[in-house]
Amino acid sequence: MPSQFFGLNIAYTGLLGANAGLNTTANNISNAETEGYSRQEVNQVAAAAIRTFTTYGCAGAGVDVLTIERIHDDFYDNKYWANNSRVGEYNMKEYYMTQIEDYFKDDDTQEGFTTVFNKMMNALQEVKKNPAADSTKAQFVGMASNLAQYFNSMAANMELVQKDVNAEIKVKVDAINSLSDEIAALNKQINVIELSGARANELRDKRALLVDELSGIVNVEVNEYPIVDSNNPDRETGGHQYIIKIAGGHMLVDTDESRNLKCIAKEDYEKTNQSDIDGLYEVYWIANKTTEDVGDKFNLYNPLLGGDLMGLIQMRDGNNGENFRGTLEAVTDASGGKQTVTVRTTLDYLSDMDKCTLSDNGGIISFGGQEFYYDSWTYSYDGTGYTYQFEINTDRTGESVSPNKVGKEAEIGRPVKYQGIPYYQQQMNEWVRIFSNAVNSIMRSGYTSDGQSGIRTKRHQSLYRRRGN
Repeated sequence: MPSQFFGLNIAYTGLLGANAGLNTTANNISNAETEGYSRQEVNQVAAAAIRTFTTYGCAGAGVDVLTIERIHDDFYDNKYWANNSRVGEYNMKEYYMTQIEDYFKDDDTQEGFTTVFNKMMNALQEVKKNPAADSTKAQFVGMASNLAQYFNSMAANMELVQKDVNAEIKVKVDAINSLSDEIAALNKQINVIELSGARANELRDKRALLVDELSGIVNVEVNEYPIVDSNNPDRETGGHQYIIKIAGGHMLVDTDESRNLKCIAKEDYEKTNQSDIDGLYEVYWIANKTTEDVGDKFNLYNPLLGGDLMGLIQMRDGNNGENFRGTLEAVTDASGGKQTVTVRTTLDYLSDMDKCTLSDNGGIISFGGQEFYYDSWTYSYDGTGYTYQFEINTDRTGESVSPNKVGKEAEIGRPVKYQGIPYYQQQMNEWVRIFSNAVNSIMRSGYTSDGQSGIRTKRHQSLYRRRGN
């Protein structure tokens, strides 16, 4: 029969359990306003009963406190991360689109396109009333100059926005690197603690908070698996493998190992659009953290990219889905580091030079997914369709375009189905080209007051060149 001290020990275990509960409650209350904190509870069970060899068989031995667990559901974490990624994307778009809206504003505080254009047309009406007066003609020329200045100013503003977006892309990539390294370090600390049988509740909360932040930058997929004893697969060691994948499946963190990304600025001969600023970033995986050598290119146009990064990419490169696409029709033999290739296209927006966005400093064109550098291009209509001839720089590319590429898809840039900065630049280019050509046509077809034939004026040439030709 158990002694009286056995009863005291039962009471003692109850006090220990109650004390653990009070301490846990106090901890929950004190962290009520702590960001990312998960409420905790005491997990206790009845202690193993003692056999007494009496008629009732066994005597209860009190209570055992097993663990202090987080009250946390991973299901809601995954739901939050998925929606936080969408919030990040649209927050970026809202912020920069508001800037663009402000630039296009036309009200009492700022003269926009409608006001400037109407003033020029009103001045033209005055010229029609008194075409011999130098004062009315001078006023019209001044108003036309204001219109040219407006478009030059708007182009510069769009370039500033694109520059800001590009810089923020690097900030976000650096944040991904920092978060991935910190999460990997936390995974190691958590496993060290939990392999001993304890629960690293606070560290797990800190890790979840970091994943919250990461999910706002890029889409994340998180999985955690128990690490089992290799000699006994049915026994869990207490440690866990914690995996984070981003952008639809790219491994970023695998327990205590992390991968990093690196931004590399494009050269001036690698532009996609003629209106792009210099130094737009491409993002690559770092193959060696010590030397920072880069490996594969990170796909910034992945539809599963998500988060701030997706919003920024669509703002910086959004072309309404209208990039250069066609079919490689013919190639010539390479000579002197050059090679001419012919691409045929049936897309309506590529048959109109007023809509052209191709860079005049060269760029990168792909045939069947393989990239080549081109230095220049020309455009022609052969009676059956529209063709473009590209001069490939085989020295810079390192190889020539093989004839077996004929029939493959040709592409420059990617079809980013969002009306970002390249889209607005293209819209302004198109309007100015059409308007300038119309004005120049009128000037050439008319006559001066002393009977001389009209010419294309330098002022119109300047306007036309500034927006591309």
